[in-house]
Amino acid sequence: MSKLSLAELVSMVSETKSEGILRPTTSKDTGRYERTGLAEVVNMQITSGQFIGSRVPEPTYLPPHWSAHIHPEGQLYFCRQGSPRVVTEAYLYRPETLDKVTGWIKRIEKLIADQDFPVSAELELFIKLEDEDCAYYLTISAFLPSFRFRSSTCFARNCIGTMSNFFPMHGSLSRGTLDSLVCVFMHAICDQMTSRVSTFPYSKQDCEAFVSLLKNSRDHLSDGNIVCTVARLWGIICRNRYLTQYGQENSRLSRDQAVLWDPETKNRWVSTVASRISFRTSDRYLAQLDDVFVDHLVYSDQWKSMVTGCLRDWRGASHGAFLALMLHIFLLALTPCPSLAVASASLFVASLLASTLLLNRYVPLQGVTAEQAMDYLEAVQSPTFKFQFVALVFALPHTLNLWGTLVLFANCIFMLATNFGTGFAAGISTVALLAFIAFQWTTSDRFNLSLARTHDKFRAMFFRNPDASYTSEV
Repeated sequence: MSKLSLAELVSMVSETKSEGILRPTTSKDTGRYERTGLAEVVNMQITSGQFIGSRVPEPTYLPPHWSAHIHPEGQLYFCRQGSPRVVTEAYLYRPETLDKVTGWIKRIEKLIADQDFPVSAELELFIKLEDEDCAYYLTISAFLPSFRFRSSTCFARNCIGTMSNFFPMHGSLSRGTLDSLVCVFMHAICDQMTSRVSTFPYSKQDCEAFVSLLKNSRDHLSDGNIVCTVARLWGIICRNRYLTQYGQENSRLSRDQAVLWDPETKNRWVSTVASRISFRTSDRYLAQLDDVFVDHLVYSDQWKSMVTGCLRDWRGASHGAFLALMLHIFLLALTPCPSLAVASASLFVASLLASTLLLNRYVPLQGVTAEQAMDYLEAVQSPTFKFQFVALVFALPHTLNLWGTLVLFANCIFMLATNFGTGFAAGISTVALLAFIAFQWTTSDRFNLSLARTHDKFRAMFFRNPDASYTSEV
């Protein structure tokens, strides 16, 4: 009989449904952090430095090759040495639970033997009891010898790269494994200091803290807390390497580099209309959203920087809208056209309301994790229009302020025409329009380029060798 692959073995095991259903799961779907069980209340007394409970715990025993471990977070789990190694969080101190776990292990081992699947100490089986059924996943020590990082063996396309947030503390840790991790973080410090688009998931300050922590751990390699810590950090790095196509033909070398195919937005008219009505304000927010979500990846520093900048913009817009509303107290009494004053006041009120709502919505999102930010952006991104409408909403406070300012300016021109004549008002309007055009032109990239070209042409007309003339002048 030919030997099966691990994927074929999982498929074969998942089809076995007699005496309960055995189903595959992933390391992230074990429900470890969603449990609702309640612990029994124990009355405690402290007497002469000793703890005395209201009940005496029963003696606990485990079969041969089984050992109990307490994760640094407090989770009790059990490990059976062998091939394959077995890990479970079922409470094996209860005889009936131990019998169930043992029965499921025997069934899986029989299936493995029947299929002539090669088993080694590198293969580890995790099982979770679900009433009469059982969920499981297989993991392989996939990084370094004696290192406890586990890449979940999942064979659904949407599960590739699954990484658990819970890292067992059994096993051993070598000095080389820890030193390699230190070197990774030291390189990351240099990368963060010399590049603004580093693909490493932690900031320079975080990396320095991790380096210090790891160096202080070198004398405690056998401690389960250190094993768990190193495994967690290696897991995060390996997960990031998976997402950045590390070692692949088209690896991501900078954070803003897209390496995955993503269909472009076909409805460009929406972007054009949004850009025009928002005075191109939405373009800036759209660029920020696209930059922070390249290939659907989010880096916490970039997310926090973007949200902080947006909050600052919205607060500034709300202050401007409030001051403009205060101006309308006097304007309503002086204007010969109250409808224009009401229109501009309404726009400023709308700007103030939009700023308030956006601040209320995004202040709590300023400090969320990268994963939470990614989930949020996934939820608000349109499959067709991407972030076009989100960017337009972000631009509402400034857009409404600008429209309100235009209506306010029109009202002022109308007041000038009423009190000083149409010619005077037309002259003021012309001067204001020319000043606006001059401002837009001088602050644009096109103006700076044309100015540089004019300067080069001027020097070429008067100096045959501009560089030599410049040198002699110096």
